[in-house]
Order: sequence, then C-alpha cells, then structure tokens
Amino acid sequence: SVFVAVSMDKHTAERFNEFEHQVAQFNEVISCSVVTGRSEDYLLKVVVRDMRHYEEFLLSRLSKIDGVSQLHTSFELREVFSRGAI
Repeated sequence: SVFVAVSMDKHTAERFNEFEHQVAQFNEVISCSVVTGRSEDYLLKVVVRDMRHYEEFLLSRLSKIDGVSQLHTSFELREVFSRGAI
C-alpha cells in the first residue's frame, strides 16, 4: 500500500473535477480524499503488486493527469488497524 499526496497547479473546480474523474478510473486507487492542513490538495491510498507496478502507475498514468504539479509518496510499512465508518 502506498499513500500519495498530490498537489495541483490550479485550484479551480474544473481542474479538481477532471483530476477526480481520472483517478476514479484507476483500479489501484482505493481511496481519494481532498485534504486540508497540508501543502497538498489530495491524499490517495494506492495498492500495487510491487515497485515495478508502482513505477508504471506513477510515471505512465498518475503524473500524466493535467494539473498534477507535485507528487509525494509514502509507503505503508504496516497497517496497525483499520475501521469501517462509524
């Protein structure tokens, strides 16, 4: 599992809508959230098979979306717990 923080070049409804539409098409993305309190605009949780799969996903698809200006990757070492919605 990988967390990817995404910064957009413009903060417009059109730019955000297009980004959200594009990432919804990627099976690897299991969640996408708009976030505050960070310099990034989105936080994605991505599941890939291995590093080669992640490299392909990052370089060939995610970074190619119009408006993506910066990506910051954090790999999940271990999930301590996961809860469903309350």
